[in-house]
Amino acid sequence: MIKGIGIDIVENLRFENKSTNFLKRLFTDYEISSAPEKRKSEYYASRFASKEAFSKALGTGFSSIRPLDIEIREDEKGRPYVVKNEKILSLLSSDEVFLSISHEKSCSVAMVVIDGSL
Repeated sequence: MIKGIGIDIVENLRFENKSTNFLKRLFTDYEISSAPEKRKSEYYASRFASKEAFSKALGTGFSSIRPLDIEIREDEKGRPYVVKNEKILSLLSSDEVFLSISHEKSCSVAMVVIDGSL
């Protein structure tokens, strides 16, 4: 049963030439170290859109969870996913989280579906 759906779109330019201090308020050390040299602003925009979409799928926005509580990674096939850390597990237990990210020239979009039992 679908428990939540969230979608968000972010203009890539919002993350162009941002300071490390700014990025550390929104992204984990892993996410920052994984950013590619090329298309960094697209990478950060898509990760932030993913975090926003996840918080919307929870139905809370960032009122009960912070961007740093959410970590986005890619599996061996390049498929993005939300890391089920302690904070996420406390909110979802065994629910499945599906994440899709897409890019266009100026924007990145992410959609999250949370599937589980009520």
